[in-house]
Amino acid sequence: MSDKSKSYFTIGEFAQLFEISKQTLFYYEKNNIFAPKLIEDNGYRYYSLDQYFVFEIIITLRKLGVSLKEISTYVTNRNIDSLQQLFADKLLEYDVQLELLQRNRNNLRVHLERLQQAKEIRCNRITLENCEEEYFVADDFSALQGSMKEQVKLIARHNLPFAKNEIFNEYHMGYILPQEDLLAENYLAITRIFTRISYPDEYAKALIKPKGLYAKIATPDGYHANYKSAIKKLFDFIKLNELEIIGDAYICQLRNYWATANPDEYVTQIAIQVDYNN
Repeated sequence: MSDKSKSYFTIGEFAQLFEISKQTLFYYEKNNIFAPKLIEDNGYRYYSLDQYFVFEIIITLRKLGVSLKEISTYVTNRNIDSLQQLFADKLLEYDVQLELLQRNRNNLRVHLERLQQAKEIRCNRITLENCEEEYFVADDFSALQGSMKEQVKLIARHNLPFAKNEIFNEYHMGYILPQEDLLAENYLAITRIFTRISYPDEYAKALIKPKGLYAKIATPDGYHANYKSAIKKLFDFIKLNELEIIGDAYICQLRNYWATANPDEYVTQIAIQVDYNN
């Protein structure tokens, strides 16, 4: 047995120690992360015995998601303070990821509940419900101005923050009819588009839909021009029951293009905040 075979591993032997391919070792060598101690003129590569322990560090840090650049810096300048900082940074990163996962998990639960409600809801039935406050993001929008292309561009601009954010959102979109237009029976005077969110700190422009009593109706008429009939029914109910409108009308899609490819299956809910006349 040669002295070299006692003091070095061939590339095949070294790869077997970690049950990895030789191509993986070539990859680390190519990226200047980990190179054999000896490369002979014929191209044969040999790893020293102590290199086992260095590569153990590398593959373990890769399990933690540490970047190749960070690994290269650390293995070249190993010390206890650097290792402590490396682990602390990774722990902080995991905490952020866990918070994101938890929020997405909660958002998924909320959306599952809303989908079940959309399946069970009875259209054209008016209800009075006490509702908790909700958070939403709103932008200017007019359903009656501009071409359909311009309207889609406005919707896309509104949706862009949700598309870019890592937090899951099903684009549970709706429209706002201001209280003054509602009282004037200008039922198509929609001025803003909004999307419900679960946490007020998710987006800079978060607003609050107030807690309180709401008169609600669900309608299968999913187009702007058809909201008028449902709003009129709701308005008549409010007057008949001597209620007072104290807020805007929120027109929200319960079943939209996420849940069906057929617009005829859309379901929209209209909610108006009310109070009893004193």
